[in-house]
Amino acid sequence: MRWLDRLAIICIPLGFAYSLYDFGGLNTINQWLEIGLVLGFLVGIYLLAKHYPSGYLWYDVLMHVSCNWLMWIQSYQWLFIQQLVSLVFIMDAYRVARTQGYYDLKRLLTNGENH
Repeated sequence: MRWLDRLAIICIPLGFAYSLYDFGGLNTINQWLEIGLVLGFLVGIYLLAKHYPSGYLWYDVLMHVSCNWLMWIQSYQWLFIQQLVSLVFIMDAYRVARTQGYYDLKRLLTNGENH
């Protein structure tokens, strides 16, 4: 699985660089917000797959705040409100992961002890 980790770490900056090349840079606030949204999603999911609770922060803070701001700019107030509600659920998941031994789950999975 090490090759898959390396592939993910290589593909994230390559995808970002290709987007910069394809769009000729980051010229509008919407492009910055969309990049923040995608990077928050990719890094957050990667960290959550590795059983790091900090993945919730990337996913929640960077992705949802970027998406929230984008929805507000584009006058989608209903989606803005939905994103705010979603922030509450993800922050609760982060709190639970930190307080109920998420690191213990990681240790069990990496040692191969699943009983």
